[in-house]
Amino acid sequence: MSGGPGGGMMLLMRPSASAAVDCPLVRGPAATTYSRTLHRACLILGGVAQLAVQLQVTEAELRSWLEGEIEPPLEVFLAAVEVLLLGSDVAPRA
Repeated sequence: MSGGPGGGMMLLMRPSASAAVDCPLVRGPAATTYSRTLHRACLILGGVAQLAVQLQVTEAELRSWLEGEIEPPLEVFLAAVEVLLLGSDVAPRA
């Protein structure tokens, strides 16, 4: 199993139900496939800090991508997609 941009092992940790999650969501023209994917990965991992650690980037970089200011590098985007894919296996069903 590959991991973040460095190719290490990926560990998905679910936040507790009571945790407040800091995951900015961009709406309108600034919302892109990149920002929406990063937002969803952020929710899965429990916040910006956790996703930044997983992706091996700074929180400032991650926030600029989440807010649609700039596009993330391809390897970061693909690592976020992997979080989504692995997170969908453990996400509770309604």
